[in-house]
Amino acid sequence: MMPNWEGHKPKTSEVLLDVLTTATTGSAKVSRGDRVLFTACEFWASARNRTLLEQLTDDALPQLRAAEAAFTVIGLKKSASIVQHGRLSLSLDNPVPLATVADTIERALATIDEPVDQMIADFADSQTAERQPKL
Repeated sequence: MMPNWEGHKPKTSEVLLDVLTTATTGSAKVSRGDRVLFTACEFWASARNRTLLEQLTDDALPQLRAAEAAFTVIGLKKSASIVQHGRLSLSLDNPVPLATVADTIERALATIDEPVDQMIADFADSQTAERQPKL
C-alpha cells in the first residue's frame, strides 16, 4: 500500500524549519511548543509514509509516549488515543509485536476522521505568533 500523503502543509514546514534551525544553531532555547510541534510532525510523517516501524525500533515506548503527549497538546484526541492504544499493547504481559503495533497505528492514522494536517498547521501558526517579539 503506497502512502497517499503529500507531506506537511507549507506553514507547518516553514515553522518546522525555523524550529530545526533554532535547535541546531543554538540561537535560542527550543520551547516546549517547538518540541511538541517537532514530535507531532516527525511521528505523523513516519506514520503516513509507512516508516513508523523503522523509527520506533530503538526506543518505541518513549517515542509513543512523546507522540501521544504531542497530539494531546495539539488537540488531536483521536490520534493520541490511537498512539496510546499502540503503546499500551506493547506494555502487556504478552506484548503485541512492534511490527504489528506500527502497522496498526499507520493504518488507523491513514483513515482517521480528524483534520491532523490542518490542526498541526494551526498549532505551527500559533507557535509563529509566540515567536514574534512582544511590543
